Amino acid sequence: MASNEHYTEILIMASILIVDDDLEVLDLLNQVLTKEHYQVTTATDGEKMDKALENHTFDVVLLDIMLPGRDGLELCKTIRQSHPNIAIIMISAKGEDIDRIIGLEIGADDYLPKPFNSRELVARIKAIMRRNNSSNDNEEIRGIHFGHYYLDPEKLVVNNTLTNEVITLTSGEFSLLHTLAKNMGKPISRERLLNETQGRDATPYDRSIDVMIGRLRQKLEETPQKPRLLKTIRNQGYVLIKNI
Repeated sequence: MASNEHYTEILIMASILIVDDDLEVLDLLNQVLTKEHYQVTTATDGEKMDKALENHTFDVVLLDIMLPGRDGLELCKTIRQSHPNIAIIMISAKGEDIDRIIGLEIGADDYLPKPFNSRELVARIKAIMRRNNSSNDNEEIRGIHFGHYYLDPEKLVVNNTLTNEVITLTSGEFSLLHTLAKNMGKPISRERLLNETQGRDATPYDRSIDVMIGRLRQKLEETPQKPRLLKTIRNQGYVLIKNI
């Protein structure tokens, strides 16, 4: 019972910024998410988004791609540079695979094409919040060593033990790496990784896990093209190697 009360408290405290120039969409999403007990702030362009980020702390940003002035892809880069721990869900009427992949490659945690079901959006947000607050579970707090890195689930950071450098990861990247680390040496399928890290099933041609693995390799591997830590196992998925 206590854990349910704690989870409800997390949801009430969660703060969401919606960036979309469609006022009807803003109003609809505001109503839906407010009913789910989220604290909602809205912005219609990049300038208003910048001001909101300066004045408030957000857990999730819902970011439309088609915006006046700086588009959503450019704004995604801006958020990632200054607020690496904020979860970003791209939303747009542009549903082509290339737009989805570009959004993920520049740092988005998820992508939802319009029109979408409001229940699906809420489910995606809840999955992100559960993921970001998983460090509150005692079984998740144990640190994990692999290669010359140390993953700290309590602080949600990864440290290079050779240089003492803190590796900056997005919430999605950290969750994916943590899932692989907890299953060290065991190949994990894309479908399972997607379900455990984003709380949803894979759709045809869904490359979100592959793109995020690529981002992790860029940050952790000396030679991303020939990875020694994050290996692809044909017909099985991905595996994290403990010693290299």
